[in-house]
Amino acid sequence: MVKQCASSSKSVISKLLLLTALLAVENNLFSQKYFSGRHEVGIIAGGSNYHGDLSHGFNFENTRAGLGAFYKYNLSSYFCWRNQLQFMGAAGTDKGVAGYGNRNLSFQTDIWDISSTFEFNFQPFGTNVNDLYWTPYFYSGLTAFVFDPTRLENEDIRLRGLRTENQKKPYSRLQPAIPIGFGLKKMLKPQKNRGVWIVSLEGCWRKTFTDYLDDVSGVYPDYKALVDSRGLGTAEYSHPEVLLGNQPLPAGTMRGDTHLKDWYYFIGFTASYRFTPLICR
Repeated sequence: MVKQCASSSKSVISKLLLLTALLAVENNLFSQKYFSGRHEVGIIAGGSNYHGDLSHGFNFENTRAGLGAFYKYNLSSYFCWRNQLQFMGAAGTDKGVAGYGNRNLSFQTDIWDISSTFEFNFQPFGTNVNDLYWTPYFYSGLTAFVFDPTRLENEDIRLRGLRTENQKKPYSRLQPAIPIGFGLKKMLKPQKNRGVWIVSLEGCWRKTFTDYLDDVSGVYPDYKALVDSRGLGTAEYSHPEVLLGNQPLPAGTMRGDTHLKDWYYFIGFTASYRFTPLICR
């Protein structure tokens, strides 16, 4: 009799465990199937700047406007996959900077970049039950960008082709970068069976692997040798101090800091629309 009761108890426990497992699987499948708001499209607008050899301090006066568009695939209430195309700019100059003005170095460039990143919400964010209407977030991934620096005062002077530091060949206009972004987003009040609008404020810093975003990296080449081998124009924009009537700096004089790669960054607002056929509120 005791053995029969024990066997019966084991059978009941086994059935309960099996039922619990089936309910867990069913609940997981249901939540995946009916997760609300997988797809999201939006725009981003704001200002861009850069940090490098020609950004003396905050460099606020050389801030450039930028605009972009993005698509997000929301994997869950915490994670999404974000793909973005963006246009922005960067610029810098020695003009008016104590101790540097006589060098007369300057640059400006348009930047086109495309990024694929993963975004993490610090709070559950979305339109499902128990999700919140706002959250801080972080994102990172990979970026590829294109640039082509010119003189700040004259866009016709394309510095890359001049090889201003007497490089053997021009540096590549296409470069990789690591984006590091932070933001705070808020969902506007959702309506049943309709999409929702989301707004945010964010900043993203791109760590590049080039020191030539501003066309300044190493040392000054020999001025006279440049005149003889590549012409007066190349020599003058390699040593733009001569355009102010100054003597050319000696060959080997430090022109930029080779130990620090350039960064560019963007701060702005986003507005996006999340398609939500079902809102569980």
